[in-house]
Amino acid sequence: MNFFNAQITNVEFVTQKLIQLIGVKVNKKTISESLKNHPDYPSLLSISDCLTEFKIVNQGYNISRSDYDPEDLLFPFLAHCKEDNGKLLIVTHINDGIVTFTDEHNKSANITEEEFLKRWDGIALHAEKTAQSGEVNFWDNYLKFFLQGLVLPLGSLLVLSTLFFVLGSASFSWPSVVLCLVKFLGLCVSILLLMQSINSNNPLIKNLCGLGGKNDCNAILKSDASKITSWLSWSEVGFFYFAGSLLQLIFNPSSINFLAWLNVFALPYTIYSIGYQLRFKKWCVLCCVVQFLLVLEFVNALGFGLFTFSFGLSALNFFHFVICFLTPILIWAFLKPFFLNAVQLAPIKEQLKKFKYDSNLFNQVLTNQPRYAIHDDLMPITLGNTNAENIITMVSNPVCGPCSKAHKSIMNLLESSDDLRLNIIFSTNNDNDERTKVAQHLTAYGNVNSQQETENILRYWYEDSLQYKQLAEKYPLKFNGEIAQALEKQKNWCDIAEMKFTPTILINGYKLPEPYGVDDLKYLVI
Repeated sequence: MNFFNAQITNVEFVTQKLIQLIGVKVNKKTISESLKNHPDYPSLLSISDCLTEFKIVNQGYNISRSDYDPEDLLFPFLAHCKEDNGKLLIVTHINDGIVTFTDEHNKSANITEEEFLKRWDGIALHAEKTAQSGEVNFWDNYLKFFLQGLVLPLGSLLVLSTLFFVLGSASFSWPSVVLCLVKFLGLCVSILLLMQSINSNNPLIKNLCGLGGKNDCNAILKSDASKITSWLSWSEVGFFYFAGSLLQLIFNPSSINFLAWLNVFALPYTIYSIGYQLRFKKWCVLCCVVQFLLVLEFVNALGFGLFTFSFGLSALNFFHFVICFLTPILIWAFLKPFFLNAVQLAPIKEQLKKFKYDSNLFNQVLTNQPRYAIHDDLMPITLGNTNAENIITMVSNPVCGPCSKAHKSIMNLLESSDDLRLNIIFSTNNDNDERTKVAQHLTAYGNVNSQQETENILRYWYEDSLQYKQLAEKYPLKFNGEIAQALEKQKNWCDIAEMKFTPTILINGYKLPEPYGVDDLKYLVI
């Protein structure tokens, strides 16, 4: 069981596995992010769009029982089943009446063809690798995700190393070492309880609480008995106790006798906690571990004879005590609102995503604006399907950084759809301005060369060069006064249409409204 990762969903697994089977290099985390960012996740559409994003050709089929012939099927393919609200399987082979498949629970399993046909509703998705398939910056992202995965183990190793270094100092006795380890374990469990109080869906907490059949951490930790007040829980008190006493022990080892007596005052809580769980016959694994550690502290103090009054009640010791216990309280008071806001924000973002990517709402907001016609005499650069129903117009500035980013996103859109046309017009100032020279050069080149050649010069300009001299040397071109007139018309058109910023994007003549951006269009116009 992987305690630190959320259980992978069916849609995530089959998409990752399918991409792996066809031999395309895409990081698993990138796939998961692409799927979860889709407004229709989890669905076959989200999978199809995810595959398209990585330039993997894919096609969906609906095969009736009468048309079914295993010889006609292309493997591997995703099979949409009737159970579990549309569970997906990856079918790798069908031979001699035996279907071989894989899913998140089965690495490789076999069922009879008859059983498969009972489960399968006939919907299939097949994907094929092309020369362009794969994740952009695969190795950069791989290294990033790898380093992110090292944060927890290396952080834990650093904390443990520091702890053992401190424990190895001459001022620490065996009773102090044992107590310090118990306090450290208590602190770790308390942090897990705090994580649960913030987000009960945390994968680590769910896995730990699921170790036994009768465990129900939520029932215990969400009950009224788990709180002292509406704003303070026993989990937080436990964190303050273990963190504060651990700091006290590290920085003032001579206070070990005082901490032993402090533990005595904490013991009644074990009776309260265990009694409550016994009464309702529901158990919280983490809570029980805390009670065990509190009792273990008492046994340690009893065994080493720590229940004495040999500790000094000086002003300095009192100051140490206040600082050590106040530190975790202040840290948690500062961090808690951020954690709560982050968890509360996640479902709101999901709700807003559904609202934002509602195509009917988008079209209504889009068309409730003035519509601007793009006439041929403007001589825009045209890419994509010239007969497409959906026309994207990009008002660009050749020396604009955001325009470069928008151009790249729109080019990815064009590659993903056969029903898109892109018009590029430029917002310029005067003939002596460098951006005007670049705009004239690009416009002239786009009107006399093929789309592929035009894409090449645009890619070169926006991605590799921002110097007109380099552009003119690499793509030499002579153009007449007609281009200058076209650029003047484009400038006048921009003034009339009140194009105040670049890039400005229009969809079928309507300005792309706030809060939509270029990257949102793949969910709305494709």
